[in-house]
Amino acid sequence: MSKYVFGPVPSRRLGYSLGVDIIPGKYCCFDCIYCQIGKTTNHQIERKSFFDPYMIINEVIEKVNKSDHIDYITFSGSGEPTLNSDIGLMIDEVKRTVPIPVSVITSGALLFQEDVRKDLLSADVILPSLDAVSEDIFRYINRPHLMVEIQSIISGLKLLRKDFRGRIWLEIMLVKDINDDEEELRKIKDVADSIHVDKIQLNTVTRPPGEDIPGMLTKDELEKACSFLGNTCEIISTFEGIPVQHEEKEWTKNVLDILKRKSLSLDDIVKITGVSFYKAKNRLKLMENEERIKSYHFHDTIYYMINR
Repeated sequence: MSKYVFGPVPSRRLGYSLGVDIIPGKYCCFDCIYCQIGKTTNHQIERKSFFDPYMIINEVIEKVNKSDHIDYITFSGSGEPTLNSDIGLMIDEVKRTVPIPVSVITSGALLFQEDVRKDLLSADVILPSLDAVSEDIFRYINRPHLMVEIQSIISGLKLLRKDFRGRIWLEIMLVKDINDDEEELRKIKDVADSIHVDKIQLNTVTRPPGEDIPGMLTKDELEKACSFLGNTCEIISTFEGIPVQHEEKEWTKNVLDILKRKSLSLDDIVKITGVSFYKAKNRLKLMENEERIKSYHFHDTIYYMINR
C-alpha cells in the first residue's frame, strides 16, 4: 500500500487526480463541520517537515510511471498541506521531473504568510476555500485555530493573486441554512470579485461528513446561488471519465489507499477501477466481511470508508 500517494481518483474538479498526502492525519488549521475525514486531532498553524520529502517525490514519480492517465498531481489528503514546510521543494521537484500539472487544495488559512505563498508559486492551480466572510459563520463552519481570522485569510488570498501566475479556483462549500442566504453570498461574491479568481466552484455536502449537520442544498438552490455569484461560478458536477482497469490485487490496494483519505460510493469506485458494478459490489462485500472497510447510507447513497 502506498504511504503518501493515492489514486488516481476521479475528481469533480480535476479529472483523474493523483493525490499526494504530505500531512499526518489529521493535522489541520480547521476542524470543518462537513469534513469527511473526521475531527481534527492536531489543531495547529505551525509549519514543519513531517516526512522525508524525497521519499514522497520518488513515490509520485513511481506512480506516474505506472499510471495510464493522470490529469493533475494534487497535494491534499489528510490535513492542510501547507503545514508541511517542504511543500515548495516537493512541488518544484515534481514539476522538474514530471510533465503533469500540479494543483494544491488548501483551506487558505496560512496564505497570509509570505513563505507559504512563495512555496506555492510553482503550482499550476491553487484551490483555496472560502465558505464564509462573516466571522461568526466562518467560525461555526470551519472551526479554525484560535489564531486564524477570516480577514487574514482574505488578505492572504489577495496577496496570493498578486504574486501567483497560475489559476486560482475558489471553492465555496454551502451548508443548508448556515451560509446559503443572500447576505452571506453577497459578501463572498464581493471578496471573490476583489481577488479576481479564475473560477468560483460551488459545492455542497454530497459525501458523509464527520458529524451530523443540516446537509446539502437541492439542485435548484445551488443553481440559484451559482447565478447570483456570477459568470465565473460553476457548480461542481459529477465526474465523467473513462474507467481505468486494474487487476484484482491492485484494485483492492488502490481502493484501500483512497478510502484511507476519503469515503467513496460504489459509483465512484467503479469509475476509478473500471470493474463492473457486480464485481465491485462483491469485492467490497468481501472487504467488509474481513472488517477492512465499512459502509453506511448518506442521502440515499451507500458510501464506503476505511474501518479504523
